[in-house]
Amino acid sequence: MNQKKIIDHWVIICSFFILMLIAVNIPFITPESHAEKEFYTEQVPYTTTETYFEKEAYIDNVPLNINATLKWFISDRRVYDQFDLIATLKNIGNVTGEFWVKFHVESTKGSFDFTTNRTELKPGESYQINQRIDGALSYVTYRINQPTQEIKKYRDITKERTVTAYSPVEKSRDVIRVKKNKLPLLQRILNYPPNYEPEPPLQIPVESTDEEMQN
Repeated sequence: MNQKKIIDHWVIICSFFILMLIAVNIPFITPESHAEKEFYTEQVPYTTTETYFEKEAYIDNVPLNINATLKWFISDRRVYDQFDLIATLKNIGNVTGEFWVKFHVESTKGSFDFTTNRTELKPGESYQINQRIDGALSYVTYRINQPTQEIKKYRDITKERTVTAYSPVEKSRDVIRVKKNKLPLLQRILNYPPNYEPEPPLQIPVESTDEEMQN
């Protein structure tokens, strides 16, 4: 009888120790708070100068560019120390146009500049020029002129303006974090390192700029 009681006592004691052993190895969670530094990026506004191009209209006087030719020759009047400059101006274009010619003549008596009257020539029409000049001919230059027309053109004008831009600046702040430490009692007694549960990734709100809010 006494032996059975002793066995029962040992069974109870062993069961107690087994239960205690199981109990001290069951992990449980305790919240732990600690301070840490959090880094984040903030869009900081600043003013800057921006270069841009703007189209500007202007009026350009452009010749009509109707094709024309000028053929010339001289008729000597050596007895009188003179010569005749004879030229034929012809409109070889396909539209009617107005023409006049500026001449510069060098002779033994000096230089001479003269301009013919304006004349309107239809396609294929000609106009004869005859100018008497003193001395013997050295050389002749001329220029056929036509009226100009106003053409509206555009050019790029460089301008500047002050705008607000944003620059990413890294900042930091002190925050209090609460982590869940999941350890059994035995490991806590034995000073095991904390076993923190993984946290979901921190969602840091992104600061919107004025332009994004308007869009």
